[in-house]
Amino acid sequence: MADAASVNMTDAPSAGAPHDRRRIAVNFLAVSLSSGLAVLIGVLTTAYSRRMLGPVAIGQVNWNAAVVACLALIATPGLQTVGQRDIAADPRQTAPLTSLVLSLQMLLAVVAFAIVAIIAIVNPRGGQTGVLLLLQGLSLMVSAGTVAWVLQAHERMVGPAIASLVINLLQIPVLIAIIHGPDDVFVFVLYTLPFSLALIVFNFWYLHRYGILRFGALRPRLHGAWRLLGESWPLALSQGAVLLIYNGAAIILGFTHSDEEVGHYTTAYKLMLVSTVVSGAMLTAYFPVLSRVRNDPAQAARVAREFLTLLAWMGLPIAALGWACGRHVNDLMFGSGFARSGPYFEWLCLNVGLTFLNIAVGSPLLAWGLQKLHFKIVAVAAVANLLLNLLLIPRYGGWGAIVSTLVAEGLSLGMLILARRRLAFGRHPIVSIVWPPVLCSLSVALVVAALPPSFHRYWWAEVVLGTLVLGGCVLIFERRIATMAFALLKRRS
Repeated sequence: MADAASVNMTDAPSAGAPHDRRRIAVNFLAVSLSSGLAVLIGVLTTAYSRRMLGPVAIGQVNWNAAVVACLALIATPGLQTVGQRDIAADPRQTAPLTSLVLSLQMLLAVVAFAIVAIIAIVNPRGGQTGVLLLLQGLSLMVSAGTVAWVLQAHERMVGPAIASLVINLLQIPVLIAIIHGPDDVFVFVLYTLPFSLALIVFNFWYLHRYGILRFGALRPRLHGAWRLLGESWPLALSQGAVLLIYNGAAIILGFTHSDEEVGHYTTAYKLMLVSTVVSGAMLTAYFPVLSRVRNDPAQAARVAREFLTLLAWMGLPIAALGWACGRHVNDLMFGSGFARSGPYFEWLCLNVGLTFLNIAVGSPLLAWGLQKLHFKIVAVAAVANLLLNLLLIPRYGGWGAIVSTLVAEGLSLGMLILARRRLAFGRHPIVSIVWPPVLCSLSVALVVAALPPSFHRYWWAEVVLGTLVLGGCVLIFERRIATMAFALLKRRS
């Protein structure tokens, strides 16, 4: 742990190197590898919990999770993004901004939990859902104390990433020891909270240990709250729109269909979201850099182009292979009880490519202070998603939700591309960067899908072959990516 931290400190940002690719690579690899292993752990725990609890209990838990995720917007309304951006631009703001953000989030978390309690008492869906919702709402109070965004602003991610991995590993034996059937669902929704608290404590210690933020510098603070809230409300509304797209379908399904249908759809959706560990790690590594170049159009264009290229070649192949072979992964993980989730997962994988591109095209707007423009675009997509969900879900269930999601993400991407093309700041070609990975991924997906059914029993071989073909495409179309990858990892002379 100390060695990892030392590496991280060595790679601290400097004013003279706003675009240090080696530091970006180290942070991306640290976050993506630890997050990837954490996701693998999560996949194992998810598979175990679903086999033990069954579709009905999972449907209840995931419906509540969708409600809590929407209410989390009240507890963390974009404050962390503004704080991270401002600290990345001026590290001297670390102590006052951290104190202000934490103070506001604690107050807002109390309000959000009060709303959860009211919904739980009313219990609109009946049964044990109300009690489960109240227990799951406790996560709002815990998440309000996170300081991971401060570490990300300072690009200190290696040590905390390792700590997160260790804490996630410890969850496996605890889960196996306490979850054995549907009656353990109440324990299931609570067992992760102590681990989340442990990670928060470690991150505070890490900030103090390496002089980034001393404990004594933190104190309750509301001075500057109106300015911070004024800058964060477009981000909060954008997050609300995204949450509506992500969770609205599950909430509507809970009123129009059974807990079992909710369980199948949300299982497929959450499995699809596993891929976002890659886009999340890339955004974590690049966001501070994008923030620092916000006053340099030429540098901003170079960084944004690089960001888009990497995410396009990561997300589109995942989407293609998932669409071609996804049901086999679902069946392997969750068993026959969740077989209906397989086709849902395959078509939701198309959303992976759209999500990666939306992050690649839209996130620079947030880093460059254009959050109001970003909100307007996401809001239109969210309204379209809501209307389609209300129209399609009552009749078509999960399939209606999938169509609504794909349409909303596609609409958002189209508007983001048009907005970026009209900006004089950070301008670079977008369509010309995206079409090679689109064509390569589409070709591989269609070839795999067209194979005779007898070949699909060897789906793992199809995935390996498709991955190799896509790797060859990268070398043909983006040889500089491979060159850059090797250069990034070389030690400084």
